[in-house]
Amino acid sequence: MILRILPTLLLCVVVALAGAGESATGPAGEPRSGATPSGETAMTPDSSDTSRRGEPLVSGGYSDKPFITRLGGRTAVGGYAEAEFRYEREGGITEEVTFVPRRFNIFTHSVVSDRVTIGAEIEFEEMGEEIKLESATIDFMVHEALSFRGGVLLSPLGKFNLAHDAPFNDLVERPLVSTDIIPTTLSEPGMGLFGALYPSRSSRLTYELYAVNGFNEGIVEGSDRTTIPNGRGTIEDNNNRPSAVGRIALSPREGIELGGSFHVGPYNIFEQDGLKVAGRHNLSIFALDYEFRRGRLEFQGEYARAHVDIPPPFAGLFARRQQGIYAQVNGHFWKGLFPALPHSIFTATLRYDQVDFDSDLKGDSQRKVTVGLNFRPTEDTVFKLNYVRSRVTDVVPISVPGASILFGVATYF
Repeated sequence: MILRILPTLLLCVVVALAGAGESATGPAGEPRSGATPSGETAMTPDSSDTSRRGEPLVSGGYSDKPFITRLGGRTAVGGYAEAEFRYEREGGITEEVTFVPRRFNIFTHSVVSDRVTIGAEIEFEEMGEEIKLESATIDFMVHEALSFRGGVLLSPLGKFNLAHDAPFNDLVERPLVSTDIIPTTLSEPGMGLFGALYPSRSSRLTYELYAVNGFNEGIVEGSDRTTIPNGRGTIEDNNNRPSAVGRIALSPREGIELGGSFHVGPYNIFEQDGLKVAGRHNLSIFALDYEFRRGRLEFQGEYARAHVDIPPPFAGLFARRQQGIYAQVNGHFWKGLFPALPHSIFTATLRYDQVDFDSDLKGDSQRKVTVGLNFRPTEDTVFKLNYVRSRVTDVVPISVPGASILFGVATYF
């Protein structure tokens, strides 16, 4: 009998103690603001009023959220928008003449405490045809050299995957290696560590290292070729074996950075209920990136190589090795040409792209050369005009030339 009523007695004691010692405070002992949504009465009690006026209608409910009760700059909201016009011809045939509302992304960043922050990015593509939580991370800073991050991570596989915003980049299209091999945007649930070290006064070393859910069988299923982008988007780990992803970057001085990154782990289901049901097949991607800025010139690029363990039924039919590279140079000129736009600047850009979808065979590849001219009225807004020449080669191999004119506009907000 005592055991049956003991939980009830303990609950009564806790309630009594809480009622005796509680003032109008929040969960961390901070005063409530008394903010309530429209339709709920909020009254400010005077110092002699012992009633409970001003408390939220429901503790922890809609009117009792930190973003309401602790207003004053804790949360910042922003994002970017991107739209483009495309005129494309391939093999002498007009493929596209169209306007594309490419992306509308929303960022949030909240400072929860001195050591805890949370940030997120939601992406809306092509008028909402695809809505994606691109990142949502909780960061806990122990020290600048050691911090924890968990949630939906933007995987540090190559630098472009970490810095791919349209207003930030000078060309309309993303590099082929960053869309077909890596693939950008690569977001994965996971947890890990990151930080920055300073070996000398002028140098910096940064790192990110995470365990993530990794890729799935979409790499070799649902297509007639090895397609790494089809294997992303694993919300729950399909094989109970986390993959590892990481990047380390050395900047010997400002304006120079060299980075190396990797993503390794199994992508298929090889065990069920403790029983082996198939062979384990791994995907390994390694990437190198560089950036060099001097005066008005910028040089940047990336190389990635992937190795895929192919299941026996697909051996000889699907590619085991893929690789890609891009190299780009940007030249800035005519800064402040217009008196009404003192921060405006023009940029001329040249980029070479190449991807090899089967490194063991001749053909099955794609190349692009892009020439671009863009104008930024401010650093956050850009108008881009690109001319692209491309060549797609299949496994036969037969090459098909292509050309396109792209005009894009993008801005942060």
